[in-house]
Amino acid sequence: MDCIDKILEFYTTREVNKYREKKIRLGKILIELMNQLDDPGNLIRVQNCLILLINLFFDIESPDYLHNQGKSINELSEDELEKVYDLLRSELNNLNNGNNN
Repeated sequence: MDCIDKILEFYTTREVNKYREKKIRLGKILIELMNQLDDPGNLIRVQNCLILLINLFFDIESPDYLHNQGKSINELSEDELEKVYDLLRSELNNLNNGNNN
């Protein structure tokens, strides 16, 4: 079973009510994730699973370090807004050109 599936199953079933048992279950998931780091190709997957664990099981103010960065789109000046649109158009063109190859 995929680590994300295990985490979501554990979170949604809430089958474990005791604090100690929750800690043990979370510890097992963490050990399993750390063992997956032996393969460098799993780095992003493990990172995403850890972010999911943190967001679901720990009381935090922001889900990741970028959460409170930047400005709201409503705070952007016309010039900044145009730059964002240009960047997005460029990214979409790159994506579309990559799919045509």
